[in-house]
Amino acid sequence: MTLQTLNRFLQGTIAILFVAFAGQVSYEYFFNKPEPVLLAAWAFEPRSLAEAKGLAKDVVEAQVTKVERADDLVIPAPGEPGGVERIAIEVVNMRVKGAMKGNPGQDIQVFRTAGLPVSNRDMPNMKDAPPKPNGASNPPSKPTPFIENTINIHDDQDYKVGENYVMFLRDGPQVKVKGQRIATKTLVNPSTRFKVEQDNKVTPLVPDGLGRPFKGNSIQQFKDVIQKTNGIGPIPGTIPGQLILPKLQIKPGSMPGMIRPRGIDGGETPEGMEVEMGEMEVPTEGEAPEMQ
Repeated sequence: MTLQTLNRFLQGTIAILFVAFAGQVSYEYFFNKPEPVLLAAWAFEPRSLAEAKGLAKDVVEAQVTKVERADDLVIPAPGEPGGVERIAIEVVNMRVKGAMKGNPGQDIQVFRTAGLPVSNRDMPNMKDAPPKPNGASNPPSKPTPFIENTINIHDDQDYKVGENYVMFLRDGPQVKVKGQRIATKTLVNPSTRFKVEQDNKVTPLVPDGLGRPFKGNSIQQFKDVIQKTNGIGPIPGTIPGQLILPKLQIKPGSMPGMIRPRGIDGGETPEGMEVEMGEMEVPTEGEAPEMQ
């Protein structure tokens, strides 16, 4: 075989392998298309059921009665298209069946981040743009049409009418639904939302969160644990105006609803072994972000 023949053979082989690879990628994309995932950074990250109860204003058992799309949250954002950021939201109307903390009333409205409505973004003002280079094309006059809410907050799952939940709640932002302002409540964290299944057993919405020890408990068992748990709330830190959750000294398995440090979870733990979880800063209470 001559060198020229060998080169042709190698080139042909590479071409065949490339086509096969492209075909495999196309197959995987069209038949196993990955869903876009967006995770949020939550202001509060309770490490135990006690901290969740201490951070919550209300702990309720409630049923979803209606889910409504609210007006987008519009937050000033200089430099972004239109000078704002838009976030799609929903208001979940719920009928309270019982409260383990607080006095929320008979009906509550829960705030939920529905997604990013990319199709609603305004085009930037081109009057302030630099001169167009020779031969360059004009920008589009309208945004490319996308399907609204294709990117959702992965850990803030949707609600369906008729579903029952146990939820640890704080006061949420005021939002508009059909032009009317509504005061909402919001989850302390997605890990503090528990679905009550049809067999009256509890399923945490975040499977590896602080609710893991309670998966499969009856709703009554879970409510009893919440009632008996003393809440651990934030305390002043060393810096003026700072709030912290205090250090925790725990033995793995001794505190129900405890998120354990890595390396401690699973397997047998030496008797008497204690783990210290350091103090954690939490946001101070203040005004909600400015919204239009």
